Amino acid sequence: MATREAGTAPAVLVVGNPLGTTPLATEAVLGLARRLVGDEAAGRADEMTWFLIPSFNPDGADGFFASPRLLDGINARPEDEDRDGASGEDGPQDLDGDGLIASMLMPDPEGAWLLDDDDPRIARKADPAAGERGLYRMFTEGDDDDGDGRYNEDGVGGAVPGRNFPHGFTHWQTRHGPWAASEIETRALLAFAFAHPEIAMVLVFGESNTLASVPGNEDEAAPGATRHKPPRWLARELGLDTKTQYAVADLLTAVRGLPGRQDATEDDILSVLNLGPAKTPPASDRKWWTAVAKAYKDSLASDDLGAPRVAASPSAPGSVEDWAYYQFGAPTFALDFWSPPLPVAPTDSLTAGITPPDTTRSGDPALTALADLGKRALDGAGLRPWSEVTLADGTRVLTGGEAPFAMRTPPPAMIDSLLAAPVAFLMTLPDWLPRLDDLHVEIESRGGDLWSVEAYVNNGGRIPYPVTQGKRSRRPRPVAVTLEGAEIMEGRERLTIKQVPAMGSASVRWLVRGSPGDMINLRAEAPGFGVSAVGVALQETGGRR
Repeated sequence: MATREAGTAPAVLVVGNPLGTTPLATEAVLGLARRLVGDEAAGRADEMTWFLIPSFNPDGADGFFASPRLLDGINARPEDEDRDGASGEDGPQDLDGDGLIASMLMPDPEGAWLLDDDDPRIARKADPAAGERGLYRMFTEGDDDDGDGRYNEDGVGGAVPGRNFPHGFTHWQTRHGPWAASEIETRALLAFAFAHPEIAMVLVFGESNTLASVPGNEDEAAPGATRHKPPRWLARELGLDTKTQYAVADLLTAVRGLPGRQDATEDDILSVLNLGPAKTPPASDRKWWTAVAKAYKDSLASDDLGAPRVAASPSAPGSVEDWAYYQFGAPTFALDFWSPPLPVAPTDSLTAGITPPDTTRSGDPALTALADLGKRALDGAGLRPWSEVTLADGTRVLTGGEAPFAMRTPPPAMIDSLLAAPVAFLMTLPDWLPRLDDLHVEIESRGGDLWSVEAYVNNGGRIPYPVTQGKRSRRPRPVAVTLEGAEIMEGRERLTIKQVPAMGSASVRWLVRGSPGDMINLRAEAPGFGVSAVGVALQETGGRR
């Protein structure tokens, strides 16, 4: 009879507020913690290990409580951003004395910005196609303290740790860090994750939401459908032209012709091609991802939280969620928990289906929400009127616009109601994860003292193990199946399975020598998937499944 061992529980890693600009994300992690230690954890949520990081970027989060209040998310590591031999000498300033560091508009005939006619508190980019001309350049509020003709280019601090992860990291970008994992916060999280291979899922609470909008599309998700130039080392090994593009299927056929490569797969080929960092989940991963996203949206709709809202920011290069999925190979979901709602059309019979008019000339939904936020949601505090300020060199500028954190922080009275349904849904996510169910073994006599032994590894979850991207990145360990107690004539004592499908099974087979009734022991295990062991006697089991 198969047994599952204690102490092998898969884990969920939750990373809160990686950009330091979403204090509500930290509240969400704390709300999740309260549910987990209370009586509300049930099912697999109660069986999992949970690693919770409420504020991954504490230096950046300090800006919410600083005086004056500043929205930038950078950590406190000194950095000479303008390379002038000094650090932190020209940062943002509260020029108008309102306790906030907001935006600054400088008159410039070559500028791209103007004030909206309908709501002059809103600065937006001019639309030349509509006959509009920009009148201002926009900066963060502050003066040219070091006299180099630039504004706020070298403030206190170094980088945003939540933009410093290896996948898709962009060099020479301000506040991303000088190189991937340059920041101590980033390295600490990477070290922790790789020290815990049992992490089966990663949740990132911040500005992005990959359940509200699944990344990519079906066309982008199929790199195997296009032709590629093989890297030089592979072309030499296969005797191919390095300047010719080949279909992935043709490369796979050539690789399988090499000694010991007969079991190569398309994912093996894709993993060695020069495709750059992956940007879109494989089509097979999009299937379960889309199903989870539908369940998420349904849960919000049932709690009246599905109203139109400003779309969440897409995951940026160097983000925690991109690294966790594309390189760490775990199912990963990024979530945000609030954005200013968009005005909705009246629902009476005369006006049903009519889109409300835009409150701005540009029709940008974010500006529409911002105007509404400034008028009603925060009693006007979210949108500051522009006031004229004179800089040290006599230049007159305007300061005001969107208040720091206004588009990311709801009124305090709304927090509990905003988090209740999403956090409850999060506790159902472990039920989707792959789960190693009991091993099933089939034994068949091959005559004399020879026996065929086939072990079926069963997955009781709705997500495969590992996910297809994890199989490509080769980060999660494959399922290892071992056999002891008999002389192995064909196969090895330890065999691996590259992927076990969702709600399905995969098998390995041996040919062994032994006497009828001899006991053999089989064991299957993989971190984040589970462990199952079984002892069986060498005797016919009634044929194959």
